[in-house]
Amino acid sequence: MSTNECREFLRKVKNADQDIRSMAISDLLSHLGTLTATLPKDDGEQYTNALIELLLDAQSYVQNLATECLGQIFKLIDKNTTLTTVTNICSRVAQRSSTDGASALSVALRVMVSRVAESTEDKSFVAKLARPIVSALSKSKELPADVNIDMFAALSEVVESAGSLLAVSGGPADAIQALLLDYSTHRNPNLVRRAFAVLGKFVVHVTGERSENALNTIFQRYQDSNKESDTAVLLGVLVAIARQRPACIRSVVPSIIDSELKTVNECDTDLRVASLLAFETVVRHCPELARERSSEIYAAAIKAAKYDPSYNYEDGDDDLSTGSDGDDLEEEFGDEFDEDIYDDHDDTTWNIRTGGVRLLGTLAKSDLLSPTDAVEKIGSALIGGFKERMDVVRIEVITTYAALLDIVKAQLSPESEATPTMEVDNAAADAVVQQTPQAVSALISSVKQYPKSTETKQLAFAVLSRIASIRHSALDSLLIGIQPVVSSALVANDSVGALQMAATSIVRTNLKLDVLEFLRTFVTRSSMSDAADELLFVIKDGVKSNVSSKTAQVPATTFSVAGDMLALLRLAADTNSRDVSRYIAWIQDMAALAIEMANTNDSQLRVNVYNFIGTAIRQFGDHVDAAIVDQSLSILTTWKNGTANVLALIHALAIALSVSTHLPRERIVAAVPSILEQIDPVLRQNEVKVYLSALGIVQSLSSYGDRTTAEANERIMLGVIGIIEKSPTSPPVVALQALASVCAQVSEASIKKTCSKLVPLLSVVSVHDKHGAGALEHVYEAIGKNFPSITGQWKSEILSSWKQSYTSFDKQRSAKNNDAILAQFPTSALANAARSLLALFIGHYKAVGQAWTVEFLSDLWPKAPESTTEAAFTCLALRVLGYAAASSLLVQEPTVAAELYAYVESSNDDVRNEAAFALGSYVGNYADLLLALFDNATASTGIGATSKLLAVKAALDLAVTTKRDIATAEAMWAQISAYVQANESPVSDVIAQILAIFVAAFPEVYIPQLASCIANSKSTPAKVLFITAFRTVLADKHLSSQCDAQIKLVLPTVLASISDVDINVRRLTLLALYTLIQTKLELVEDIIPSIQPALFRQTVIDESVVREISMGPFKRKIDDGLEMRKVAYMCVHLLVRHVLPVVDGVALVDCVVRGLPDDPEIRVNVQHIVMETVSTFPSDYAARLEDFGKSIKEVREFKVHKSAVKQEVDKKEDAVKVAVSIAAKLQSIATPEQLKSGSFATMIADMNNPSNESLYQYYKICTESPSAPM
Repeated sequence: MSTNECREFLRKVKNADQDIRSMAISDLLSHLGTLTATLPKDDGEQYTNALIELLLDAQSYVQNLATECLGQIFKLIDKNTTLTTVTNICSRVAQRSSTDGASALSVALRVMVSRVAESTEDKSFVAKLARPIVSALSKSKELPADVNIDMFAALSEVVESAGSLLAVSGGPADAIQALLLDYSTHRNPNLVRRAFAVLGKFVVHVTGERSENALNTIFQRYQDSNKESDTAVLLGVLVAIARQRPACIRSVVPSIIDSELKTVNECDTDLRVASLLAFETVVRHCPELARERSSEIYAAAIKAAKYDPSYNYEDGDDDLSTGSDGDDLEEEFGDEFDEDIYDDHDDTTWNIRTGGVRLLGTLAKSDLLSPTDAVEKIGSALIGGFKERMDVVRIEVITTYAALLDIVKAQLSPESEATPTMEVDNAAADAVVQQTPQAVSALISSVKQYPKSTETKQLAFAVLSRIASIRHSALDSLLIGIQPVVSSALVANDSVGALQMAATSIVRTNLKLDVLEFLRTFVTRSSMSDAADELLFVIKDGVKSNVSSKTAQVPATTFSVAGDMLALLRLAADTNSRDVSRYIAWIQDMAALAIEMANTNDSQLRVNVYNFIGTAIRQFGDHVDAAIVDQSLSILTTWKNGTANVLALIHALAIALSVSTHLPRERIVAAVPSILEQIDPVLRQNEVKVYLSALGIVQSLSSYGDRTTAEANERIMLGVIGIIEKSPTSPPVVALQALASVCAQVSEASIKKTCSKLVPLLSVVSVHDKHGAGALEHVYEAIGKNFPSITGQWKSEILSSWKQSYTSFDKQRSAKNNDAILAQFPTSALANAARSLLALFIGHYKAVGQAWTVEFLSDLWPKAPESTTEAAFTCLALRVLGYAAASSLLVQEPTVAAELYAYVESSNDDVRNEAAFALGSYVGNYADLLLALFDNATASTGIGATSKLLAVKAALDLAVTTKRDIATAEAMWAQISAYVQANESPVSDVIAQILAIFVAAFPEVYIPQLASCIANSKSTPAKVLFITAFRTVLADKHLSSQCDAQIKLVLPTVLASISDVDINVRRLTLLALYTLIQTKLELVEDIIPSIQPALFRQTVIDESVVREISMGPFKRKIDDGLEMRKVAYMCVHLLVRHVLPVVDGVALVDCVVRGLPDDPEIRVNVQHIVMETVSTFPSDYAARLEDFGKSIKEVREFKVHKSAVKQEVDKKEDAVKVAVSIAAKLQSIATPEQLKSGSFATMIADMNNPSNESLYQYYKICTESPSAPM
């Protein structure tokens, strides 16, 4: 926007013609939305001044547009102009002698300040906006309340956005606090309420002594108040504080509880609602403070939930022994609420009942009641409220009961979550079952009493769904009463419930979706009772009718639920011999409807139709008409209409062909050729999801094909190989599984042709899990089993491929250049070759009817491998033996053990490593050999000592982790821990890794023992090793929840070693703490306050470990504590990042001052700490500015040696930059006095001196940009 445009705008807005002014301001608003560049300073000032004048325009339309322009223009003007604009508006408000124009000004102020606070990162600038607002408020107490309310809203935004910066020296915090306290006695109650609300935000966001004083003032007013309306306001403020900063209000919570419990049942509506909200907040955020009074709080909640003095609830007929006729309910399922459910429009007691219900819900979610007690006490009370006359309260009641049932569901055992159909013996679940008749009776009564309340019906089905998911059989005896409600809902009009906010997360968008969701949950069960059978038979046609619904999602959901019904019917027929013949006609009708709708344009409906078709012919393909089966297979085997549709068809076909299908075998066999023809081109596509799904079909067809389809299967095999070639190092597991399946269906000639191509390809596959390993093995086992005559050829190819990989590696590591550094042992290739060779001969021996033997390895391992080829084949043979031993294929033979002991002392490193794995896998099957192996390993001092320990590790991994042999674990732990304790010299870290195996396998047993070893070891090397074992455990990314729970219990014991006398023990413990904070914060956060002092002590330079060494004519100091201090500062930085509220500000600033002149790595952490904590601890930093000045001066004046290399010079320059950035950050909290004299002031003046060119430039960058590089 040019200066000329600015002048033109100014001319138009001063025009006497109101239409011209309106058009000008409208054009400006449109134009501001397109601008991104900052306006020139003069233009910005002229625009804002003109907009302020327009706020006083006679037209409200112009005033509103001017307000919106001010809400946008601040992004295009500099901060000084923004501050001037806010100041001018505030001055105009304060100067108004009447109401004229003040409202428009105050609204504009609120809008502008709110948007500045929300979008400006520089919170120190936001803090500056407080002064003019405070000044205006102090002068405008007689203006209309709405004006001051707007100004309080603006001040509230500033306090919330920049609260911590208001309290710096010279900041407006004192003035704000004084102003708010002044207004707290204003004659206008609305202004009093606003003042206290802002004062509450002051407590939350302006930390320190002022915050405490403000809180004390609010609490004192609350205690002294003798007017219920004032008490309600003050209590509301205290609740708001507690929700945001529960820690700061903990000291007054007991008094609040005591005071409110005395009056909660007698006070008026507003105060009673505030009291209930206070109890809810305390229970949610400080439950331990409510524990002793929880029974009284519960009683208050119950009484409030039932409080309805102006209405008498009459008990209806809750007897479920006979059900209503479905026709009686049919007209009740409309889409409107009852118009005259209640007549007391002025009745506000519903707020009290709602507050009581919400408090009950919070009590249920807390740990003040067990889930069982919550069901028995709170659940019973809520059921009594299902017939509540007020919609909003009834919805809250039923929603809270549904949430209570969710709590019970969450308490069910992990096994029940993994197997939803399993009935779980759980105390809370038993309580729900016992309560279910009353709950269902009350729900149905409520539905009858309020027939037009659609959401009541929706919530009823939500509750029924949850009961069914907790214990499916709980509803069976009540189905005679539930059935009419279900039937009526299924045939009701397509109505949409008038959803309230309380229930939107529980109910669906339509009543029919909720009843269908209930049916889905109900039929997901392991057995079908007679009552369930009768329910399904009665409602089946109602389900079918919803296929033609015009409401979104209903037809698709209907087919999904119908598919689940078919699964239950088949399960009942197969496992309980239940006669389901009366459903066959319905199944055929549903299948026919699905076939008709297979070409629908609704993608989700089409997917569900396909899945239903697949389910129908899978479950009842042997019962429905042949024509239905043929049409269904025709649809599912015609892959067309785009990737998504093909994917859906493949998935549905996979359902039809999955294990235990009831499709007649002859029909599948007949369809195999056409299916294979469809799969062939799909495997050559680049759509990963599609060809992976097609591979699943290949697997499913493996038991139906035969050599008559060999030609088609050969093409499929080549297609699968092509997929593997696309990502040879990590092919999809399903591709390997499909390859294993199809290999059995091709000719021997085809297998021979692929041998030379397939073996090298599979040799580079990276197997990352047991599924991938199993798939690779199945490929070779299938080849060995189906083609035993060519096993030798495949063995030769495997050996050749492995030899090539190993020879290449050996050549690279023997090179004289950098190639040797990059050489990596071909681990994956060896694993694949060994697994492949073992599986190949497992299949071969099965085919020829011979027991498994190591004979096929006899030509691979010479006694003392010398050549590269011999070493390669020996490594392979040893790895095969290891896998065989781990699979219990290798029987105990003394000669085997002797040979493995010999190889474990081989001069070849690779052979030794493989021998360690083989020996460990072998010994891991025999406890007596394991004890002897450890004794042998610890007694050895030669070349095989470490390899024997690695063998012990492999053996324990098998015995303890895989076989869960607790007896072996106990014996070995005792032996190993005693060995470590007895050693006065360091032992191998492999033993630490061994100890970690015990801990991961049996955490409840060995984590406490490991902690005890750390605490009680007299030997420093032993303590070092035990802590290393503990760190090894922490590094495991797959620890169980039980392991985490045990770690949390022992952390006080383990972390006590932060104060150990040995510096290495302290360093390792700090490293453990660093890992905990970074990866398992929830385990350590509770004890951080107690370990802080010890942690901060480790940041102090320990002169006792600083030594001086001579290097020729020079002397150099070596600080043995430096590495430990580095870790300590890393830990401090993590505390700042993750748990800043509990960090001790004084100790933190001490640590920062010490660290500034320390090592460069420490200095970088210090810089980050300062940048991230100045705004949180401004007073603590301000108190130490002189010390910072001295430390920064020490950094700047450090001299590098004249002969220093460039790296040392660069380090000095980096150190100075860090010091400058810290100084610039600290300058923002310095008082005017601190910037006038003293070491800090001198340092700032020196940096701000242009004669110090590079220093000055970097200082300017840091002061002008809050996000300057650090």
